[in-house]
Amino acid sequence: MKPARYFENLLDNNKPARVIKELAGYSGGDGLIYFILAEAQRMFGNFEKAISFYNKAIKFYKTQISEPDYIQTIMDMNLALAKCYRALGNAKKAQDLAHLVWHAAEINNFEDFTIQAMQEFAMALRAEGKLLQSKEILDKVLAYYKKEKDLLGQNFIYWALGGIARLEGNFALGIKYFEQSINLAKKAKDKIAEAYGYCGLAGISRIAGDVFGCVANYKKAEQIFRNTDDIFGKAYTNCGMANGLRQLGKYEEALKRYNTAAELYTSINDKVDLGFVKWGRADILKRQNKLPRALFELKEAKKLFANSDETRGQLLTEFSLAQLLYAFGNTKEAVKIYNAALKRSRAEGFYAYMEIFT
Repeated sequence: MKPARYFENLLDNNKPARVIKELAGYSGGDGLIYFILAEAQRMFGNFEKAISFYNKAIKFYKTQISEPDYIQTIMDMNLALAKCYRALGNAKKAQDLAHLVWHAAEINNFEDFTIQAMQEFAMALRAEGKLLQSKEILDKVLAYYKKEKDLLGQNFIYWALGGIARLEGNFALGIKYFEQSINLAKKAKDKIAEAYGYCGLAGISRIAGDVFGCVANYKKAEQIFRNTDDIFGKAYTNCGMANGLRQLGKYEEALKRYNTAAELYTSINDKVDLGFVKWGRADILKRQNKLPRALFELKEAKKLFANSDETRGQLLTEFSLAQLLYAFGNTKEAVKIYNAALKRSRAEGFYAYMEIFT
């Protein structure tokens, strides 16, 4: 087998698919190889497989490295696990892992790990909808990255802050943050970070009513992701593009994009984001007056969002479901679902009920 450094170089050059292919079927006892496989699966977007490999790496590392190195390695893997759980819609598990690392980093005076843990904890809070708490921590992390002149660190925080501004309905500020994120990615010459910046800008542009800008920015992201192994990025872009095309009335083109996104999300077992695909397809079917099929898609979306921390997805599905049930004459049930979703949306600070260009 080739040395670990060979596979690490492949990851450094954004080639996780090569790593996965060349290490397929590995069943040895080297913790580092399992860690590399975990990182490859995470970069690929297959978060459940990544979690499995991280846990194997932790198991074997216990007997293979010294205690000081083991502590830092476990902290590194716990942060990676937190990212995976957050991506899978388990924000609370992500918070627990990030907080554990934050505490350990402060005890051991590991400044870099403290910052990384703060960042991931804030992202997990953001995923749960605790926007103010998330923003307070992200601002501190941003100050550190500015002091260190860390371009990619700043790029990520501005991207995250842009997402918070979008959820808060502060679109002008959010657009500014996403543009800053893109500019920093360009300075750092990181095309993947640049692509996610375009996705962020596209999403907020659509919600703010600039559907043409939305589609244009997703096209920029798509051009970058096309030449990468980032399955999640490709799926995310196709789903977002479908949302924009749907708003432009290009239903058949949008459905093709949703179907591509569904295949990609299914290939990496991303159930939560698959829920958004089904919600979007249901909206097209509603507009095409294919109400029974729309109802089926919404019920599927509801199942996919269940037991996750994806509050916005749950709310959008409930509002759409209530509208359909009302159309079917199930007024009492429709009103009950709608009022419950509206109450929850207001209580948790979400504006899903106000979105026209979702």
